Amino acid sequence: METRKKIALITGANRGLGFEIARQLGKKQIKVLIGARNVTAGEAATNRLIAEGIDAIFFLLDITQADSISNTVKLVTEKFGYLDILVNNAACLPKATDAGSPSQVGKQLLLDFLETNLLAQISVTQSFLPLIRQSTAGRIVNMSSTIGSVTISGEHLHQNGTKPPRIPYAVSKAAFNMFTVLLAKELRSEGIKVNSADPGLTQTDAGGPNAPYTVEQGARPAVWLSCLDDNGPTGCFFTHVDNHVVNNPW
Repeated sequence: METRKKIALITGANRGLGFEIARQLGKKQIKVLIGARNVTAGEAATNRLIAEGIDAIFFLLDITQADSISNTVKLVTEKFGYLDILVNNAACLPKATDAGSPSQVGKQLLLDFLETNLLAQISVTQSFLPLIRQSTAGRIVNMSSTIGSVTISGEHLHQNGTKPPRIPYAVSKAAFNMFTVLLAKELRSEGIKVNSADPGLTQTDAGGPNAPYTVEQGARPAVWLSCLDDNGPTGCFFTHVDNHVVNNPW
């Protein structure tokens, strides 16, 4: 085992929000494990972080593949024996061509989103939980969206404009939020904090260059939740607005 140091695993960390979350955590002297399903992209991202002086290691991790998850758990267990922070960032994003309205959506599209954005996330979390239990301050951060808020979706307008009807993404994120709430309750007595983070519409490949928030801004809620002290919240849904202290409605 290596000398104990705070360790964070970020899934889908080869680009966008995942990469920026890893970068910001690395700047806090946290060892970051870069989870990505593409070897070339994952290694390139890791090398970029190392060039900035960040302690980063690449792990081949496809969250939709059970063998990939179990292999990564095995490697992290052998090398470190614990995990302090898990950021569930990798996800399936809606495409403009998706027939995502409630009256038209197909069963397969719904299943695809639920498979990646809910079932795979649960599998990753459950698989790494024994390692998180070895931490003195375990933190689980689930990347979500206000599109998954039933309360906000019931409003006519959204802070990012009128919401598209893409129900597969919305349903998967709403279900993921429920997982956050119930897991937080289950793990509260163990001191493990579980929260959802809302990055807002950011200037990533998905959000586009004209999105209202930078990637740096979008990453801040997840970084803050990753580093909560013992008095920090759990079972909450924090937004990027006003220095990430605003709690979104479920």
